[in-house]
Amino acid sequence: MEYVDSPSYFQMIWAPIASVGWYIVGLMIILCYSFPHIQEKYKSWRLARNQQDGAAFGKKTDELPQLSANVELTRQKMQEAYNKNCVLAQVKEEEAKEKKRQKVLKLLENKSVGTKLGSAEDDETPSTSTKSKSLKSEYNPLMGDNTRGYRPPKRTCCKKGGCG
Repeated sequence: MEYVDSPSYFQMIWAPIASVGWYIVGLMIILCYSFPHIQEKYKSWRLARNQQDGAAFGKKTDELPQLSANVELTRQKMQEAYNKNCVLAQVKEEEAKEKKRQKVLKLLENKSVGTKLGSAEDDETPSTSTKSKSLKSEYNPLMGDNTRGYRPPKRTCCKKGGCG
């Protein structure tokens, strides 16, 4: 067995560093000289940003009472409109109930109580016949008008429906 001299870990790490070593040294020198200037610019930028944020926050706190008053006024207007609509709905409901009650009373006045249903004395025609006519005359595009006679073909495993 021959002894093979394997490079140590130090040599494996040092080889790439040595190939670009002068570039690393130059970069370090540039960073050392430019760091104070970069630090000064960063601090001034941060100070200006903090002042700008503080001014914006101050404006927001100054406008806060006015904003909350506007929101409260809007809420009150919406509540008043809702209450008005509720009152109108109740009035309409009362009117509908009264109309229905009057209709029932009128129907009871016209009919003599105790007579047989379907007697010859009834002058009115049955309501079902008028209802069926009105249902037929209504147009519903989803139902179709029975002029199209397409039917999908029967699904069978054999062509021309031969197997059953």
